Amino acid sequence: MITSRKISQVDVFAGSPWEVASIKNLLIAAYIEVSTKDKGTDGILLSVPCEYYTAAMRVISNRRVS
Repeated sequence: MITSRKISQVDVFAGSPWEVASIKNLLIAAYIEVSTKDKGTDGILLSVPCEYYTAAMRVISNRRVS
């Protein structure tokens, strides 16, 4: 029996603050847990638990740019 399991995080998106905020809102609306990492000059990274990777990528790829 597994008593503890560490959930690994997978990076799904990197970009500027406004891009990250937009994508983060989409993922939260899809009930996907999101965490952010500030990488300084490389931008901001969004990561999700590995079991949500496929759903997160689907949400990101289906977004509309206006």
